[in-house]
Amino acid sequence: MRRPKRETELQRELRETQALGEWVRTQLNGVPAGGRRADVATAVAAAAAEETHRLTDRMPEWQNETSSSWRENLQQVWAFVGGDRSRHYPLSRAIAGFLLSPLNHNEGQDGPDDFDRPQTVASYSAALSAVAWGVDFAVTAVMQIFDAIDLKYADYDSEERWAEVQHEIDFVRRVVATVVASQSFDGNCLSAEVLTAIRS
Repeated sequence: MRRPKRETELQRELRETQALGEWVRTQLNGVPAGGRRADVATAVAAAAAEETHRLTDRMPEWQNETSSSWRENLQQVWAFVGGDRSRHYPLSRAIAGFLLSPLNHNEGQDGPDDFDRPQTVASYSAALSAVAWGVDFAVTAVMQIFDAIDLKYADYDSEERWAEVQHEIDFVRRVVATVVASQSFDGNCLSAEVLTAIRS
């Protein structure tokens, strides 16, 4: 009788993070459709982007001018979910600017200022969530946290890597649970207390 193959550390990590992505999608889709779901998804995307920036801050080799400019755009997302709906317009311009720029290409890596950093993709996804309303933008932002961890650790079998993956899974679950369960809205936006809780 053949023994089942033992799951590798990488397989375990992929299984856990894929399950997390599906859980995030299910939780966000469970919020009533419309403005509240859009705000909840955007807040989750913004928190995930902020966390991805925190992780990549420790890796200067993965910073570039493009990631810095999208960190500034992420601040606009936070202002948007905090109630400043006028931020819709600068966020729309930032998205349009990227789509019309040479950075929007599909020919592979293109120089040191390319768009393909996890923190850039996460911030872009948060901006798209604010402007275009989509749960999948939040899921994409969340998954960039684990792409950042992948850049940090070359060794898939590292206990330190697995501990960081687990820590970030717990972080995402806490953020999603906090935002989804919150009834604390000021008008059409999440309250300052909730936003402070998920940014810290």
